[in-house]
Amino acid sequence: MRFKQKPKGRTTRLMVRIRLSSSFPTIQKRVSCYKKSAMLDEKQPARKQEIIWAAILWYIYIHVLGIYAIWFLFTSAKWMTVIFTLFITILGCLGVTAGAHRLWAHRTYEATGSLRLLLVLFHTIAGVGSIYDWVLYHRLHHKYYGTDKDPYNHKKGFFYSHYVANILSPSMDIEEIKREIDMRDIEQDGYVWFQKKFYWPLFIIFGLILPLNAPLEYWDESMTESILITGVLRFAITVNVSWLVNSARLVWSMETQKLPQDNISIYFLTKSFWPMYHYMVPWDWKCGEFGSYADGWATFFIKIWHELGYVTLLQTTDSEDVREMLHEVSKKKMTLAEGLGKLKEKSMYNAKRMKLMVRN
Repeated sequence: MRFKQKPKGRTTRLMVRIRLSSSFPTIQKRVSCYKKSAMLDEKQPARKQEIIWAAILWYIYIHVLGIYAIWFLFTSAKWMTVIFTLFITILGCLGVTAGAHRLWAHRTYEATGSLRLLLVLFHTIAGVGSIYDWVLYHRLHHKYYGTDKDPYNHKKGFFYSHYVANILSPSMDIEEIKREIDMRDIEQDGYVWFQKKFYWPLFIIFGLILPLNAPLEYWDESMTESILITGVLRFAITVNVSWLVNSARLVWSMETQKLPQDNISIYFLTKSFWPMYHYMVPWDWKCGEFGSYADGWATFFIKIWHELGYVTLLQTTDSEDVREMLHEVSKKKMTLAEGLGKLKEKSMYNAKRMKLMVRN
């Protein structure tokens, strides 16, 4: 608005109204254009992905030699090597499930500094990259689930989600991903920052040197068995467990179909609706990665540390709260997204109240 001279009294108010009314359509047009531009940005196709050949060679190496290591596991390896490898493999898997997934990716609970340091060490032993990168791509997976921007798009099948997706470059520029995904909570965690900054030295020490040295030094295991079993086979298992966190819905979820009675998988897998539940309520600490609820190694691990006072603010919900929320949604008093938001707020309120009760 421009005035060559300043009128007085009612004339001033009249001129302002005229100017505002004449400029309002222009403002509306600009806002409309901005909204259309934002919508177009969301609908823009993901960029072309490229094959990461170094990753292919590494994964072929650990899978082929990992299968070969099974022969030594049952024929020539010492029992201490088998037990030790099983032990550190479980620790690595807990670093991925209870640590990177439930604690850092979804914030289902809070942990003290000493427990977070322990989980960082476990995750480093797993050899699946830094926690920061793991959380970044898992949150991207949840935000763009089932779209071209989803790095583990389930619509493309299990083989793509579990294997192919992990040897392709991201479908979005890394800077664009960081703009889309809120990582401020992760960036403020000193332990995660330290692991990201010094990942490779930490991995070489805690993931390679110390685990491989133990069988050689303390019970005279051969070099071949130590490298193949304690090294390669362990990485083959932890890598696949890490991948399964992102592809598990294609294995354990029943979706909307009942499992055929003649399907042999009923003898090996317990299919359920919990994987679907996780994508709607990712902040529930009881929801397991592999089709279970309030059960499994990671859940037991969190329960133990909660009893010891190292874990607080366990977020969860119950059937009554869910039923009430769905009733409100069915009466169209709120949308499903709003209902899930209120469900999370109530969960956090209950978790904080429980924390205060424990203190008292």
